[in-house]
Amino acid sequence: MPESKWSRSSSRRIAAAMLLLIPAGITLYSVAQHIETSKFNEAPMRPVDPPQIVAAGKALYEKKCESCHSADLRGKENVGPNILRSQDALVDMHGESLEPIIRGEKQGLANHHILTEKDDVAAVAAYVRSILSEIGSQGRAPGDALRSPNILVGDAASGQHYFEAKCTRCHSAEGDMKGIGKKISSPKTLQSAWIRGNHFGVPVPTITATVQEPGKPAVEGTAIHVDDFLVTVKLQDGTLQTVRRTSQTKVEVHDPLEAHRNLLPTYTDKDIHDVTAYLVTLK
Repeated sequence: MPESKWSRSSSRRIAAAMLLLIPAGITLYSVAQHIETSKFNEAPMRPVDPPQIVAAGKALYEKKCESCHSADLRGKENVGPNILRSQDALVDMHGESLEPIIRGEKQGLANHHILTEKDDVAAVAAYVRSILSEIGSQGRAPGDALRSPNILVGDAASGQHYFEAKCTRCHSAEGDMKGIGKKISSPKTLQSAWIRGNHFGVPVPTITATVQEPGKPAVEGTAIHVDDFLVTVKLQDGTLQTVRRTSQTKVEVHDPLEAHRNLLPTYTDKDIHDVTAYLVTLK
């Protein structure tokens, strides 16, 4: 049976679209290879070096390396490079990249900083790897990801005054807020929760909308999309209904967290710390 004109043109369009998805010079086989091997491009999981070797390496680093690369390994301008950004350091697993540098086999290391003893070289490399293992997200100093800063620096009495003035229309220390300091034991989590309004582990309330077109019954449901031109709501039966807005269309959005959103631009750092300090006391 001869192929129809629509079939031929459709096949050509599909083939062209597939080609656009593949960069020039890359075959389907190489794409498959990339997908299969991409997991090996993740950051290496370094083995943990013995603590005594790391401690020895730290002492040697402070004596031989710190003057140029600084105590936190981030280097000194026009003196020594940032080790934390060194590709050799970042990919090193067992000393294969770092140790040749420490031994002076690569250009750039001053002669008086070169180490020759095998154990010393291995120890310094182990220390560098131990610091790299503590790095948080890009740009953070070593150890930042392991620190838990104390955020309870506010005044609980001031926080209670703020709460009573701004929050008691919807919340109560003896009602929905009772025991919040025990329910959410982490002050940091508690602070994030009350600021965004998703408190006490309760799911975020649903935003609903009521749409009234001239001469038609009002439509009410979960607000899916609302802008100056269209309103889409999800009805009780799960279907979606979109209404085009005109100057005669009445739209009411019911957002249970509107008060929280309105307060966001008004908070000062002191307000946030004070309210958190107060909520922590509600055991």
